[in-house]
Amino acid sequence: MNLNQRISGYGKKLTKSEQRLIAQLQAQHPQGLLESATSLARSVGTSASTVVRLLAKLGYESFAQAQMEARQEVTALLASPATRADAVIGDDASIRTCLDNALLHDQHNLAATFASLDVAAFEGAVRLLTQRKARVHVLGQRHGAQLANHLALHLNMCLPDVRSMTSASPLLLEDQLLWIDEHDVLLTPTFRRHSLAIVRAAKYFREKGAKVIVMTDGPTAPAAASADHLLLVRTSSASPFDSYTAALSVCNALITAVAQRRKKELGAALERGDALWEQHWNDAADPARRAGSVR
Repeated sequence: MNLNQRISGYGKKLTKSEQRLIAQLQAQHPQGLLESATSLARSVGTSASTVVRLLAKLGYESFAQAQMEARQEVTALLASPATRADAVIGDDASIRTCLDNALLHDQHNLAATFASLDVAAFEGAVRLLTQRKARVHVLGQRHGAQLANHLALHLNMCLPDVRSMTSASPLLLEDQLLWIDEHDVLLTPTFRRHSLAIVRAAKYFREKGAKVIVMTDGPTAPAAASADHLLLVRTSSASPFDSYTAALSVCNALITAVAQRRKKELGAALERGDALWEQHWNDAADPARRAGSVR
């Protein structure tokens, strides 16, 4: 329940100070809760302890929990960091408060993401990634780029045909789509502000009979319309910028599930990888040995 739902569902009598606080909070919701308890109390002529007691009556575990809920509502309404900055950054936040708020938001994101994650969609995604002859293409841009790199790096150790569709490739994205067919799978993390290139790529994969797995921050994300399986993650943050801690955790869960299904192949691949790395470092050391710099 959000603040207004808690207020409407509270049937007990309130003091006059609490009634003034309720009126102030509803008039300025959700931004009103982003002030400190002291500032909020001063605006209606009461004490900070009265603010904390009222929120406890409404079912909040702490003032910080109520503020976190308010930030989530603000960030959901305001798409850009520039418009969120004034709303979520306080004037009196200490370093300790910044640390506590970041931890609180990430803990909530993780708990909410895994509690509501569509297990059937997750299982379907793992099935697609591990199907025989699947060519897995991993695409991420902007905020999803690092998550895509993480996925591509580790899935490549588990699967025989993983392709990273990055800007570092000598081929343009359009060139990388040239041979897409029903054997291909697109795995793409995408978050606001969403990349138009990802939307177009996901649509093209579907048109060619390929499969699409989308990890994103909301069911109305543009690429979600092309998804065979949709994995939703929470990205709330105490700062103007979204947090991708929960998204990274879901990526790790995907990698773990794929590795579990490819356990035998993974072991052999890791042995080959170790041999290749050992050869790489031996080759790199040879010129140095010949020059007498390594003994």
